[in-house]
Amino acid sequence: MRIPLLFLVLIVAVIADEDYYKLLGIERDADDRTIRKAFKKLAIQKHPDKNKDNPNAHAEFVKINKAYEVLKDEETRKKYDQFGEKGLEDGFQGGNNYQSWQFYNENFGIYDDDPEIVTLNRADFQRQVSDSNEMWFINFYSTYCSHCHQLAPTWRKFARVMEGAVRIGAVNCAEDPGLCQSQRVHAYPSLVVYPTGEFYTGVRDLELLQEFILQRMTAEILHLGSDNIEALTTEWEPYDSRPWIIDFCDETDSCLSPANRRKLAAMLDGLVNVGNVNCRANAEHELCEFLDASMGVSYYPARQVQKGYEKKMNSLDPKELADEVLTYLDAIEEIGEQDLQELLEGTSWPTSVLFVSNKNDLNERKDYKKLPAALPDVKILFVDCSKYMDKCRAVLDVQKLPQFVTFKTTGGYEIDYDGTVGKPPKSEEKRGVGNLWITVNKKSYYDVRAFIKESATSPLHVLDEDAYNAAISSGELWIVDYFAPWCPPCLRLIGEYRRLHSIIDRKDEVVSKIRIGLIDCQKYNQICQKAGVQRFDIFQALNASLRLPIIGKRVDASVNDSYPTSALYTMDGRVHKFVGYHAATTVLELIDNALNPAVDELTPDQFAELVEGRKSDETWVVDFFAPWCGPCQQLAPELQKAARALRAYDERVHVGSVDCQAHSQFCSKQGVNAYPTIRLYPAVNNNRRMQAYYVYPQNMWRNADTIERWVFGMLPSLVTQLGNDYWTTVLDSDEPWIVDFYAPWCGHCVQFSPVYEQIAKALDGKVKLAKVDCDQWPGVCQGAQVIHKSLGFYCLHSLTVVSQVQAYPTVRFYRGRQHGRRQDIWGMQLQTQHKDTIVQAVLSQLEQLHDEL
Repeated sequence: MRIPLLFLVLIVAVIADEDYYKLLGIERDADDRTIRKAFKKLAIQKHPDKNKDNPNAHAEFVKINKAYEVLKDEETRKKYDQFGEKGLEDGFQGGNNYQSWQFYNENFGIYDDDPEIVTLNRADFQRQVSDSNEMWFINFYSTYCSHCHQLAPTWRKFARVMEGAVRIGAVNCAEDPGLCQSQRVHAYPSLVVYPTGEFYTGVRDLELLQEFILQRMTAEILHLGSDNIEALTTEWEPYDSRPWIIDFCDETDSCLSPANRRKLAAMLDGLVNVGNVNCRANAEHELCEFLDASMGVSYYPARQVQKGYEKKMNSLDPKELADEVLTYLDAIEEIGEQDLQELLEGTSWPTSVLFVSNKNDLNERKDYKKLPAALPDVKILFVDCSKYMDKCRAVLDVQKLPQFVTFKTTGGYEIDYDGTVGKPPKSEEKRGVGNLWITVNKKSYYDVRAFIKESATSPLHVLDEDAYNAAISSGELWIVDYFAPWCPPCLRLIGEYRRLHSIIDRKDEVVSKIRIGLIDCQKYNQICQKAGVQRFDIFQALNASLRLPIIGKRVDASVNDSYPTSALYTMDGRVHKFVGYHAATTVLELIDNALNPAVDELTPDQFAELVEGRKSDETWVVDFFAPWCGPCQQLAPELQKAARALRAYDERVHVGSVDCQAHSQFCSKQGVNAYPTIRLYPAVNNNRRMQAYYVYPQNMWRNADTIERWVFGMLPSLVTQLGNDYWTTVLDSDEPWIVDFYAPWCGHCVQFSPVYEQIAKALDGKVKLAKVDCDQWPGVCQGAQVIHKSLGFYCLHSLTVVSQVQAYPTVRFYRGRQHGRRQDIWGMQLQTQHKDTIVQAVLSQLEQLHDEL
């Protein structure tokens, strides 16, 4: 068999790509903490500071550092998972800058080895903290803050003593500054209680921290006596339906301390009543005699707080007591085959069923007994598949038991594919899928509870073959997610789809009715292949008639999309594919782009009519793409964002796309030989000579903001470029001017540039706008006293200036000279870069000037 040379070159290139997961020694479904721990271990071993005899130490460490920087960031990890290193070429410049060995050894990942502390990123924070009503105490810190490192030992001790009573978290603001800013955190460390958002302002001492958090716990401790015991235990809801833990205190104080009693009540809140009886008090001594107890802790079943029903508990440690209580509580209710069949046919109440291989599985997860109390709006049941194996096999893969399945009032059910749940969360095991081996992470109680809570209210559900065919031919708005249970990006995407309906605007009559279904491509392989979706493997490609998707030119047009791939089926019968993982907010944007596209799809005839035959004042931006091209798929949503912004700025700016797979001869005639190729066909500009078209530079990022700035730079401008003529043109003018003093290397200046153009358009005819390049005309800017400013990052109680930058952009408004006298250089400083604020401020000044005249 002869193999084309181009194909061999591409095979070598793909194989030569570093596998970042293998480089760090982690699985593809590793979470942020696992990634950091793996990188820290390698950083300490491989750092050039510790390997000075190795001439390749720097190069080797740069590879490791690049792998970490890619995988720690949700967006770059998404691109890498979908497109490999090729997907990172567009603007990613990571890896070369790294810290000292001492930094990684002493300062990096300071809470990653503490299981009691949950390290949170933005996605975790939203789901686990913001969207829950649980009590959290979170430490917002920075890797570079000395006070944060001083607090760390105390925070670890605090997390251990409060484990189970309150959830303890940590957010590294050096890695996620946007999250910290959104939580009003501007100094480190900041300790914040949720859900109230209250900041701790006291001394960071272990005892004071405990006192602070205990005072804010809302779990009840019921003080029992002869006058209320009968009502509380047999009559008053909700206390009468719950078991009791009663703490008896006598003169020896052989009972729980007030702090431990409060912790215990928080651990068992809503599940078991916690009561206290002071046997030393005359009013309560009678109750102690009635119950034949004077000290220690006892457990009583619901409605049976009587002598003879108690279970003596031999510990005064709240965690040990809480664990022992779970052994006394009733197991989850079991259902039979007929009950399961009725759930499959539909349910009027959200129900989550734990499918187990046998009843012994339940013994390993006693914490599931807490689920009914924690989720009162959901029925929690279990089914023993050893009795009904055929029925279980029809629902899920019985090799992956135990698994939760949620049956929904909207119809259908959803399987918790994200790992198994049968053993304690700290253990791991390997499982094989064909020739593929993956690590199955055991889910924590909190993860399981979150799945049930979210899935019970989400209409997302599993599709079988009949339901799938009905969905895609229904004429309704559907998203079908083609996934594989062993694919980590797929499982993350399912979580986003599960949450999608919670962020959809209910007033949107179209999108609010969207339905979402899941197709398991491991189970329904033929359906996925027919839809053009399969797991791509480069070595399989060698054995499949050399079919391989490649960047640049395509060897075979029949190569399919890889997991995860979603398809939006619209009411008019069109299909729009989304490849890869996307956050729920991005999915909404993709849906909007599909239903209300800002990018026009152009045929060769339309290109001739609309682009080549455009009006003199029209500008066209055209994307020449191929559907199989990875970077083209990355570009598509960014181009839609840019198109909307450009259209909002000027209706004479149009954005289109040409499918070069469907119109290959046309693209060849246009000289397009690489994808994506973006060209701008300019409007007539009387101020400068224009080319027939301009090609988007290969070294620029292909994101919406960068595309917008590039296009803005090509549009006819209302802004005048000034140099030495600033003095006479502006300061000696009778007319009002706005001047932007900027530097081309200044990131904020670049971002502000299109905003400034929009301001010029909004104030056209009222004010003239100009720009001065302070790199080209430093004397002008110095004369205008555009000053230096210091910016710095700081820890609480310490300020460290890390850099000095020019105060660019500096924007000033000049009202016009009065009585023929030159204006001063200061004008009126506009201390904002927000378009509407600047426009309103200037209009107010003009109105004031008009009144004065």
